[in-house]
Amino acid sequence: MQATSMLDRIRSNSTFETHATGRILGVFVVLVTLASLISGGVFLQPNNLLNLGYQNIILLVVSLGQLLVILTGGIDLSVGAIHALCSVLIVLTQDYGLAGSLAVAAIASGLLGWINGLIVTYVRLPSFVVTLGIAQIAGSLATVISRGGTVYTGWGGAAIHPVLKAFYKQGLLGIPYPILFGLLVAGLFTLFFRTSFGHFMFAIGGNRRAAFLSGIPVRRIEMIAYILSAMIAGLSGALFVARVDLGDPQAGRWLALDSIAAVSIGGASLAGGTGTVLGTVLGVAILSVLNNIMNLVGVPPTLQPAVKGLVILLAVFLNSTRQRSS
Repeated sequence: MQATSMLDRIRSNSTFETHATGRILGVFVVLVTLASLISGGVFLQPNNLLNLGYQNIILLVVSLGQLLVILTGGIDLSVGAIHALCSVLIVLTQDYGLAGSLAVAAIASGLLGWINGLIVTYVRLPSFVVTLGIAQIAGSLATVISRGGTVYTGWGGAAIHPVLKAFYKQGLLGIPYPILFGLLVAGLFTLFFRTSFGHFMFAIGGNRRAAFLSGIPVRRIEMIAYILSAMIAGLSGALFVARVDLGDPQAGRWLALDSIAAVSIGGASLAGGTGTVLGTVLGVAILSVLNNIMNLVGVPPTLQPAVKGLVILLAVFLNSTRQRSS
């Protein structure tokens, strides 16, 4: 009985998400048209589109990790600080080679994600509070080990691994590697959500108690969501290093809020149980185009976060209204 109702809920959510994604795509098309008109066609030039892709690959990757946690009904405010910490760790461990640096970042971020998941799932403290605390710890560690400033890849006579250094400068079949990487990650997430684990995340976010009574290993799935979210944020620190050739304890200061915004704009419910990979990709794209439009019309940088905040509130309001009416 519980299992049947759970399947019905997943099917209902799937139908809702299909309609929501269509509406989000419509909003994206309107914004692209507006940006093109304002810029006199400059916006749609290939170089500008590639630059937007370069600038938002990190946000896309982290947002997909954030989606895992939000689907289960949680929220991860630690991703930005973990991203910054791992950017510093990757630079400071560059003498160990690319594999060694990435291993250090994966272990550090995985441990922080495990702590997030442990406290949220077993101690049952609110994810907002737990991940905010871990964010403070990770940010402090990043500041301490970097001695309060940026760390450069050439320090100590070492140079970052050539593969990482060339990542933002080369491509395949005319498509830059960062764009291909973003498409690859999005594709892997799409496949993941078709597995049993992916369906379990939707079920847990939809009704945690019903999921538990249906035999779903709720705690284990939630733990995996927090660990993966943190590890993805940590490994995104490598993308940051590849792009700017340094590690920065202040990197990703807005990454947590922007990733939550992208997931929410993409149609996911912050209450859990609803969300798609395509919606998240479109959410990142909408934020990217919105930032571009604000720059084109001369909105001061100090006001741009306020505009994004209004967009987030509007997206959450529209999502909650549609879910109540569905």
